[in-house]
Amino acid sequence: MSRPATQVLWTHCNECGHETKHEVVHNAERRRTYDNDQYSVEVGSTWTVLQCGGCEEVSMRRVDWCSDDDPQDGPNTPTFFPARVSRRKPVWLGRYDVPSADVDILEEIYKALHADSRRLAMMGARALFDVVITRTVGDQGSFAKGLDELVNSDLISKRDRGIIEAAIEAGHAAIHRGHQPTSDDVNVVIDIAERLIHAEVLQAQASALAASTPPRKRASAKKKL
Repeated sequence: MSRPATQVLWTHCNECGHETKHEVVHNAERRRTYDNDQYSVEVGSTWTVLQCGGCEEVSMRRVDWCSDDDPQDGPNTPTFFPARVSRRKPVWLGRYDVPSADVDILEEIYKALHADSRRLAMMGARALFDVVITRTVGDQGSFAKGLDELVNSDLISKRDRGIIEAAIEAGHAAIHRGHQPTSDDVNVVIDIAERLIHAEVLQAQASALAASTPPRKRASAKKKL
């Protein structure tokens, strides 16, 4: 008797960092029916255990549905456990002695990005820049003046400053006016924040290396005959 064909689907793998072919290991479903005098509605959740065909990482996908869903809208957006990683942490974050305040805020930003909570990620980015500004150039009295001082200290470029200010303004709009920043907006700001922190860490590493390196011996002058 032939074995049933293995069911596969393509989805993002956190370990591989991109979309890969996954084997469906198991399916489970839960259904509930709600009745009243006029009609009944059935709702449910379909749980699927997946295993990556490359790295063999295991994850779970849940899709919620309702009998009143419009077929024209297509399937509901699935929820993954663990959440899909939309941005990987930089390698240097675990290699160097990064200030704990920066690490804590970055961790929260990454979690917000994985959950597609872009407003929260942008708010976290603003908090991260505040921390970095205060540590590197001191409290300048306002965020705009802090950015100016970062430019004057050659820690960011004028172009970076414009991008940060525009994106942070989008963050303010997200808080006060319900604006939803795009993924590109958020990622550009996080790129600059990571680069700023990385440069600061490398500068400290370079200073420590210079201090621990023995000075070069000067060649003694030859005696004239």
